[in-house]
Amino acid sequence: MFTLAEVERLMKRWSQTGEELGGRYFWCSDGLIVRDPGIDNMTQVLAGLIDAGDFAQVLQRLDDEYSAPSF
Repeated sequence: MFTLAEVERLMKRWSQTGEELGGRYFWCSDGLIVRDPGIDNMTQVLAGLIDAGDFAQVLQRLDDEYSAPSF
């Protein structure tokens, strides 16, 4: 999950580093952008997605073949 402020911070940084065409775009295949920071807000968003029946559409389940990296 990202907040709008985090996306803005990343894009500003990228404008200096040259990444993502100098911060001209943000792309993320497995991300969800929320307006406000904090675990409570993010939990409310997830609960709202479940209640609305949109959870599985917004957040895609990974294949069973996926294995998380080991540290």
